Amino acid sequence: MSPASPAGPASPASPAGTEAALTRRTQLFVPANRPERAAKAALAGADAVIVDLEDSVAPAARPAARAGLADAVAAIRAARTGLHVLVRVNADADLAVDVDAAVAAGADGVLVPKVESPDRVGEVDALLDRAEDDHGVPPGRTEVQLLVETPRGLLAVADIAAAGARTVALMLGTEDLSAELEIDPAAPDFDLRWAHGLVLCAARAHGLAPYGLLGTLANFRDLPALERDAQRSRAFGYVGALCIHPAQVPVLSEAFGPTPAEVEHARAVLAALAEAEQAGTAAVQLDGRMVDTPMAHRARRLLARAERA
Repeated sequence: MSPASPAGPASPASPAGTEAALTRRTQLFVPANRPERAAKAALAGADAVIVDLEDSVAPAARPAARAGLADAVAAIRAARTGLHVLVRVNADADLAVDVDAAVAAGADGVLVPKVESPDRVGEVDALLDRAEDDHGVPPGRTEVQLLVETPRGLLAVADIAAAGARTVALMLGTEDLSAELEIDPAAPDFDLRWAHGLVLCAARAHGLAPYGLLGTLANFRDLPALERDAQRSRAFGYVGALCIHPAQVPVLSEAFGPTPAEVEHARAVLAALAEAEQAGTAAVQLDGRMVDTPMAHRARRLLARAERA
């Protein structure tokens, strides 16, 4: 079976692939066994759509869902040209057939759940090499995003982040991790910031886009709570998050995006430092605060992200 026409970057492992991942604020799941939802998901405004073969598909329904991947990817792209499309594969015995089906369908990447070791990352890369060759896809085109969802994976997260030639993004699966830790994400004192910190540092240390939400997505109807969680998550260091319902997309997109005030301040920082450099110094006061080289670096990245978005 020949793949659908690709719309993604030629080499996700390149700096351009990672930079593109850093601009995605929202990635919306759609069940692979619900093809009638594909076009609606494409039009929800997310930066990417993830066709899910894992949690939303019962094991007995996987073969049919897998067989329909090409139609789902085509429907998404027909509804919104150029939209980034991924497939969440399974981490069990179906991994190889899921990866092959994702490449055959023309997906831009795969989201790999329950990653517990760098060996799994290498295995996925090798499966993608084989699938791209089998289906006539340019080598290295298919990107990889990784979900760390278990204590074992969390303990190996730095090695996991460093392992893949195709990896562009890393995230924490809080629901599965909470289940293994026997804690309730709905509890008032729920706090997994220590785990988020490990994932965030591993992602940044190895040049990956960190996606995540400090709270939970389960109560998708409580949009004010989601907005607060997203604002905290952006302040924590995340650049975007997954979505399980179209209603979450605009909330997360706005919360993770630079505000007009932030853009204005970033421009003021660069202008002030430019004047300071002409005067022979690398630091200057702006609005009662010292501005120096690290702040200039953050300002440039914020402006670049705002422009790309």
